[in-house]
Amino acid sequence: MSESFLVNLKEAFLNAPGFWEGSLSEKSGNWCKRIEGVDTTVTDGYSILGDFVSNLSVQTFQQPGLYLHCEKKGSKKATQKRLYSLFVLEPNGTVQIIKEYRSSSKDWAVELWPDIEAFLALQTDGVEQRRQQLLSEIESLEFQLSQRRAQLAALEFSDLFSSSTVPPD
Repeated sequence: MSESFLVNLKEAFLNAPGFWEGSLSEKSGNWCKRIEGVDTTVTDGYSILGDFVSNLSVQTFQQPGLYLHCEKKGSKKATQKRLYSLFVLEPNGTVQIIKEYRSSSKDWAVELWPDIEAFLALQTDGVEQRRQQLLSEIESLEFQLSQRRAQLAALEFSDLFSSSTVPPD
């Protein structure tokens, strides 16, 4: 788990590169969640696992990671549209917005699963892939080093042999 740090999440979101519709509004009915996983046994918002976060527009301690904000647009529940903003809070306090998705359906979460699962896989698999890459590079370098030592030993042996067989004057 990464260390929490002080950040104004709304300000970081609004400073994200690109032109985004979301604003991380904290009006009644809107919510924000730090995503920790997906439960594919359900297809609604309960499928997105994680803790809700609050105080988006003041500096508070937040953890880097994947976040989802739901912003409700419209006053009548029957015609209300929702804007879902999926974004990453980086350890340096910046935000990268992955996707904005507009929906009024009950299974909106399913549309976000591929992006969420890809991000979470990258976080866990990325470390293991880098570890494997480094081990492979070390193995290659160790092989090259053993080859150079063998070449050096051959040169030293040939020097010994050539200096002992120098013809007399």
